Amino acid sequence: MALSITASEVNEIGQGVWALDLPPHQIRLFGGSPQSIGSRSVVLLHECKFDKEKRTITFDMSDVVALNVGTTSEAIALAGSPNGALKSSRRVEENTIQIPYGPGDREFISMAGKLFELDMQKAAEALLSGVRKRISGDLKRGKSKNFSETPDNFWYVIVQPRVQQLSITVRGTVDHFASMAKLPIKDDRGNTLFKVSGEGDVEAALELIFHAKRK
Repeated sequence: MALSITASEVNEIGQGVWALDLPPHQIRLFGGSPQSIGSRSVVLLHECKFDKEKRTITFDMSDVVALNVGTTSEAIALAGSPNGALKSSRRVEENTIQIPYGPGDREFISMAGKLFELDMQKAAEALLSGVRKRISGDLKRGKSKNFSETPDNFWYVIVQPRVQQLSITVRGTVDHFASMAKLPIKDDRGNTLFKVSGEGDVEAALELIFHAKRK
């Protein structure tokens, strides 16, 4: 019989993403080949049961993989399957949108969980879920902390942990965005750059992203 773990005081910060307390020594008991970056741990849950009302999440030891071991008990848990492996104790409404995150998308969310404070973790998840609710695709990681949209790279995002921001470049000149931009914008080699500094910037950021020129 598999060993089951139940974590309490869990905060849902996005679709299939939770903040919870798991001490580093417990994270090291999970499978995987984790890194050791920053203060927060990150785990991948292949299957789990989340109770929204009780704020608990339950999973078997065999269903969890450690991605990063932080220095504190703060941890981020990611649902490992975009296709419904998550078993929720709440009734799923018929009109619930299942967001199909690809491997690059999940790597972006994982990096945000490792390197950002909670507000920016939420902002990164909300931004990506807002994109995927309207278009299919997947982010592709570059050489550093940058990710480009595929198959059409009409927007490009860089994770900036030192300043706790997302730097986003969208296809099109500043003049193309000037009349509708609600965030400060500037030229980026013929395209347009802006920053996301918190959840409050996400809606305006999505407007800019979907105003970008597409192929």
